[in-house]
Amino acid sequence: MTTSQEDEPLLNPQIAAAAAVSGAGFINSSTEKIKKARAEGPLTFRTLGFLGGLAMIISNGLAILDRFFSFNFAGAMIAFYGVLFGVIITMLEAPGPCSQRLQGGIRFYAKFLDFTWGRGALYFFVGTLQVSNWNMLDWAVGGFMIFVGVTAIGVGIAAARDLRLLKFAIQNENHLKEKWNQHDADGNGTLDAKELTAFVADAGVDMSRNEIAATFLALDKNFDEKIAYEEFFSWWTAAGTYGAGTSMSV
Repeated sequence: MTTSQEDEPLLNPQIAAAAAVSGAGFINSSTEKIKKARAEGPLTFRTLGFLGGLAMIISNGLAILDRFFSFNFAGAMIAFYGVLFGVIITMLEAPGPCSQRLQGGIRFYAKFLDFTWGRGALYFFVGTLQVSNWNMLDWAVGGFMIFVGVTAIGVGIAAARDLRLLKFAIQNENHLKEKWNQHDADGNGTLDAKELTAFVADAGVDMSRNEIAATFLALDKNFDEKIAYEEFFSWWTAAGTYGAGTSMSV
């Protein structure tokens, strides 16, 4: 007696199992690639924020003209706020010495922007405002800013964890001075991003480019894109006891 075609399984169980394993492997591999891309670049979250700010200025600037001439004054006002947020974000993340004074002024009045999580929250907020406009350009720009915001918050969490490890890795002040002088290549008492990366790696802590950028936000108090020994020492001794693992917001 032959089995009817209806009784035959639609998919061989072995093939199904192999496909499931292959699919799971692909998902895991893709997830790791996404995590690595978010952590290592090629652009840091600050660069992405700068580009997003420029996009907000352009998209909302066009929206102001369109809504004003269509007598949608409420919509034009919302777009104006979008331009304002875009200008603030580009000034916050703009590279170069010319922007340092502007950044200092903004961060003086908005202390939460000293922290990566604070910038992430700002980017997420303005992204949600942007996507509330009903057109494809605003959706794209808003979605991008939401992504940058979530990325920044995640980077801040990771950087805070690694900085706690760095606190414990430094044994005492003499150890700190020895390692600092070893990695201060030009002997000016400060570490730039490249030197700081080597410094933390020598301490046994692996920090990504994004986490290094977050560390600069937390420790660089004069906004000169360098961390002075005094700035680092002040952070390291913040608990009152050398090497104490205080909680640190980044």
